[in-house]
Amino acid sequence: MRAISVKSVEVLEEELQLHVHHTFGMEQYTDYVFKTGGGKNYSATIVMQSSDYVISQVKEATISFPDHEFILVDLDTDSNASTTYRFKEGEILEKKFSIG
Repeated sequence: MRAISVKSVEVLEEELQLHVHHTFGMEQYTDYVFKTGGGKNYSATIVMQSSDYVISQVKEATISFPDHEFILVDLDTDSNASTTYRFKEGEILEKKFSIG
């Protein structure tokens, strides 16, 4: 299984958090955690079998938010290996792999 967490680098207003959540398509997954609130970073976590589609979807959707950076952590819960991506304007700014 994969646990995928997406968060904004910057603090976002509650309305923008909701817009990000729907633009990234995170609401369509049944296993997700997302709580809005003014004056905090956007943050959502979903659990699924494969993460490739979600990573691609989030990367492309960041084009809609040119003034903001987002971090996505893709955790393989079986091996405890994770890949961390930093996205901005549809581009991968950084990609790190770690084990344990």
